[in-house]
Amino acid sequence: MKFKPGDRVAFLNEKGGGVIARIVDEKIAYVSIEDGFEIPYALTDLLKVGDSMADMTRHIEEEDEVANPDQSPLFSVPNKLGQIAAGAYLAIVPADQEQLLQSPLDFYLVNHTDSEMLFGIYLNRSGNFHGIEYGFVEADSKLFIRQDERNQIEDWPNGLVQIMFFGPGKTVPVKPASASISFKPVKIYKEDSFPFDALLRKKAMMVPLALLEDLAIKAEGTEVTTENIKFLNEKITAGTRKQDNTPKVESLLDKHKVDDRIAEVDLHITELSDSISGLSNVEMLKIQMDYFRRCMEQAEVEKMSKMIFIHGVGNGTLKNEILRYLRNTPGVEFYDAAYARYGMGATEVFFYRNK
Repeated sequence: MKFKPGDRVAFLNEKGGGVIARIVDEKIAYVSIEDGFEIPYALTDLLKVGDSMADMTRHIEEEDEVANPDQSPLFSVPNKLGQIAAGAYLAIVPADQEQLLQSPLDFYLVNHTDSEMLFGIYLNRSGNFHGIEYGFVEADSKLFIRQDERNQIEDWPNGLVQIMFFGPGKTVPVKPASASISFKPVKIYKEDSFPFDALLRKKAMMVPLALLEDLAIKAEGTEVTTENIKFLNEKITAGTRKQDNTPKVESLLDKHKVDDRIAEVDLHITELSDSISGLSNVEMLKIQMDYFRRCMEQAEVEKMSKMIFIHGVGNGTLKNEILRYLRNTPGVEFYDAAYARYGMGATEVFFYRNK
């Protein structure tokens, strides 16, 4: 249900109501009551009503007609300490709270999350699964499943509940779950198995089915950095320009690129010349340095972020020439490349055009 400032609302879990003064976020709103005080409430604990008591009564009656009579909200308070962890539970509740060990047992499916929960329940009868119920439970609500006598609960242990959570709008999705109903039948004959539960406001045995912290989906993707944002903006800008039908000219770096912004260039003479027969050391060094300079110039044109030059170890002449060139080049920093991959035979060059 969507709310906005100025909406008249009724409280679901207590008498009274008021007018929404402001909405903090997707979960919390401040409600102005009769004496003028503004009190924070969870949006799930509010019901939008009309401007008059007649409208309020009619709205509540209409809600009651379409609502599932077996479904009711939990007494959940956002961020309250002592509440059980967010997730799905099977609640086993003595029907007579004064006769914890004698009365029949009510079974509820509890959705203690901010999402709607789709479910299917299967009981285990002599090793075979039998579906008994399916449907959905609203956020922070409980759904009555059925009542059983204590001598009828042998089907529940080792049963199965399949669950999928859904949050409308902006949300954090979680994985679906297939959870076993795991509890020892003997526990229903022990009074300490039924402590008071704050969500139900009753004494109950809460059997965990699926906790949200165990179902979280970790987002995967590239780390967002200033360079990445700048690059994406350049891509977007380029995409909005009028397409140029001029054939693309092949770049010197195309065959060396690891991705759009990084290239790895092998400067060994055998990679740059088809034949080195008759070439002196001076001539080979000139070929290597000429190719290195052309790569650096093209890297500036294409706004590369990193270049890796593999020069080998040898007598160190080529590396020294490269370092001399880099020391006199503004806007770059350079380091020995990763030893585990290149040994001492490569140099990494980083470009900092924003400096």
